[in-house]
Amino acid sequence: MLDRATEAIVMGLTTAIRRMPKGFYDSFDFTRTGNNLCHSVTLGALASVVSSIKGVAYVGIDVRLNRDGLKFQPDIVGFGEDGDHAVYVDFESPNSSDARVPWKDVDAYLSWSGPKLETPYIVVTSLPDRETSTWELRWTADGYYNADHKERRSEIRANPFRYWSEAWRTAMAGWDLSTVAIININGKKVAQASL
Repeated sequence: MLDRATEAIVMGLTTAIRRMPKGFYDSFDFTRTGNNLCHSVTLGALASVVSSIKGVAYVGIDVRLNRDGLKFQPDIVGFGEDGDHAVYVDFESPNSSDARVPWKDVDAYLSWSGPKLETPYIVVTSLPDRETSTWELRWTADGYYNADHKERRSEIRANPFRYWSEAWRTAMAGWDLSTVAIININGKKVAQASL
């Protein structure tokens, strides 16, 4: 199911984002107060794409699957006809495609799933795969998500996708990622990232 869901999301998003404004996924223009559209608009597109995946009967948005003190709240859950979980999807807009992905997204999924991994989990990120001198790095104060990366802004700006995907691979080394995929939106291009 992971491969089928990943392929469907890559293809569906490729079509859905064609009409998005320039800079929707490779700038911070649509993640600012008063124009914070990236996350909500993309969730709408993803809900439509997920609903078209074979085996998905209906879709839930912002589903809270918390149990036994474990918090897992994917942006989208594709449900099968009998209510079983067919696929989980989280979307990270440009302002949250950073050091949070391994622990906030993937580790939350793995901890919640326990040793019996069955339902595929897909994280969609938004990172330019090229140099960009205007790329921002937020949450860098001591104790915040990106504090360990604040001295590496120039490296991040040289290629945000390359920098963060390598950071994620390092952070998730040794984890069972057999049911996990990361898809990246690079401007108007959508592709699966290697883990």
